[in-house]
Amino acid sequence: MSAPKAFISYSHDSDAHKAWVLQLASDLRANGIDVVLDQWDLAPGQDVSLFMQRGITNADRVLLICSEKYVEKADGGSGGVGYERLIVTSEVVQSIDTIKFVPIIRNSTKTRNVTPTFLGPRLYLDFRIDVEYKARLEELVREIHRAPALTKPPLGVSPFSGTPVSVPATHAGATRDSSFLDNEWFAQESSKALHGIAKIQLTGHMELRFGLLNPVSKSQIELLNGVKQSEIRTFGWPIGITLENRDEYRPRPYGDGIRAEISVEDGSSGRQSYDYWALRSNGDFYLLQSLFEDSRRAGEIFFDTRIVRITESLMFAERLYTKLGAPPETRIAFRVTHGGLGGRTLTSASPNRSVFPRPSTENLSSSEFVGVLANLHKSRVDDVRKILEPMFMLFDFMQFTDEVYEDIVRSFEDGRIR
Repeated sequence: MSAPKAFISYSHDSDAHKAWVLQLASDLRANGIDVVLDQWDLAPGQDVSLFMQRGITNADRVLLICSEKYVEKADGGSGGVGYERLIVTSEVVQSIDTIKFVPIIRNSTKTRNVTPTFLGPRLYLDFRIDVEYKARLEELVREIHRAPALTKPPLGVSPFSGTPVSVPATHAGATRDSSFLDNEWFAQESSKALHGIAKIQLTGHMELRFGLLNPVSKSQIELLNGVKQSEIRTFGWPIGITLENRDEYRPRPYGDGIRAEISVEDGSSGRQSYDYWALRSNGDFYLLQSLFEDSRRAGEIFFDTRIVRITESLMFAERLYTKLGAPPETRIAFRVTHGGLGGRTLTSASPNRSVFPRPSTENLSSSEFVGVLANLHKSRVDDVRKILEPMFMLFDFMQFTDEVYEDIVRSFEDGRIR
C-alpha cells in the first residue's frame, strides 16, 4: 500500500521555527509518511503558487502549523499563508466535514483563537510543550496512518429485546458481502455503458466492478480528487481517466457520486475507443472500457496487454481506497469481466513474447475475488493470475507460467511495459 502523503503549511517566523518544522517533517518521514516540505521540495526558479496548490491538492493530509504569526497572516490574507488559505478554504467549503486539514498549535501564548478563522472549530493537536513532543507526535502519526490507539467496540445486543441493533448495509461503515456487485446501482451503470459502447458498434470490452465491504461516505469533490490522484499513466489512457480539456468528457457530479463517458477516435488507427466510469459516494466503482487491442489489431486479444490492464486496475483500486481513507484492514470485492471474446485470437503485443495464435468461441469471461487493502501489493501477481487464467483457458487451454505473470506485473509497478 502506498505511503500517505502530507503537505506542511507554515510561516517562516524564525530560523528556530523553521528548524522545528524540519524536525517534525523528518520524524514523520521516519514513520512512513511521505511529507512534502518547501525546505526539501521547492527549488529556486520554481513557481511557488503552483507548488502550494499542488501540494495541498495532492496531499492526503495537510498539516497547518498554527503559530501566532501564521494565524495572523492567514486571517489577514497576506503572503504565502494567505494564498494557501484560499486553496484550503475552497476544499473546506466543498466538504465541511473533511478531516484532511490538521491544525497543529506551536509558538502561541493564546488560549483562544489559536487557529485561523477559516478552519472553524476544528480539533487541533497542541505541540506547544516540548516535553510532550513524543506523545503528540505519536498521536499525529496514528491519525495520518488511521491507526487510532482506541477503537470503537462493536455494537452489542439489547438486553431487553434480545435483538442486535443493525444498520442498513448501504450505510458507511456497515459490513456487506460481495453480492452487492449485482445491486441496482451497478446494473444501471452497466446498462448505460453497454448502450454507449454499442452506439459506436464496438463489442469487445473490459468491465470492472469493485467496492468496499465496509463502505465509506465521501463528498463528490473528495471522490474526484481521489480518482485524479489514483490515475496511473504508464500505459495508454488510465483507468478512471479525467479529461479537463474537453468539456463534454469531464467527470460530472450526480446525485450519488460522479461519472464520466469518453468516446473518441484513435488518432493512429482511426478507430473509436470508449471509456465509461462511475464512482459512488460509498466507494463503489464501475468501469466499462473498449479493448486497446481493437485500436491496433482488430480480432485479436493480447495476453500481455490484459495482464498490464488488470495490474493497473488493482493498483488503481489500492490507490483510490487509500486516498478515500479506507483503513488498511478493509476488504474489497472485485469482479472483472471481458466481453466480445468470441472469434478473437489470443496473441501478444510484444514481439519479445511470441505466442502461437489460439482462437476462442466463448464470448464472455468473468472472475471475482475479495482482497484486503493492506495486502494488495503483496498478492498482486496471484490476484492478476486468478482473474485472467479462466479467460486465457478459453483460448484452447492457454496457460502462462508464474514467471511471466511476475515479470509483467512487477515491471508495470515499476513504470515499465514488458
